[in-house]
Amino acid sequence: MIEVTYLKGLFLNRREDLQLRLGDIGDLLEYGTHNLNEVITFTEYALELAITEENFGVKESLFYLIMNAVTFQGIARNVEWDRLANVLPTLDDAILVYALTILGCSKNRKFIKVIEPYLHSPNDDIRQTAAEALVEINYNVEE
Repeated sequence: MIEVTYLKGLFLNRREDLQLRLGDIGDLLEYGTHNLNEVITFTEYALELAITEENFGVKESLFYLIMNAVTFQGIARNVEWDRLANVLPTLDDAILVYALTILGCSKNRKFIKVIEPYLHSPNDDIRQTAAEALVEINYNVEE
């Protein structure tokens, strides 16, 4: 179910199957057709939860479903990603890969300076993802 109230309910009543339910939402985003405005609102709320979440597994599940919204629902240019850009230095490498990819998909040139330092990461995956994100921003930019 792609509704903010459903997601709020999941976090209000945190059960041990929370990650499984978040994965199910990610699958809905991947395989379903949804109202664009609802997906944008849902993604913005999921991002707020993801940024503040302390449990790594839950945080990663939230980023997975955000990534699916970006990839399969095409909302990357419709969401404000500044908060995500601001927290990049605090993210674990596995989640940083999602975040850099999301910022690249936004095609927003203001994120170039935020992404560039990750070209020098000691982690190969981070360096490669940062390079791909920059290519994505610079490729097919709307004129």
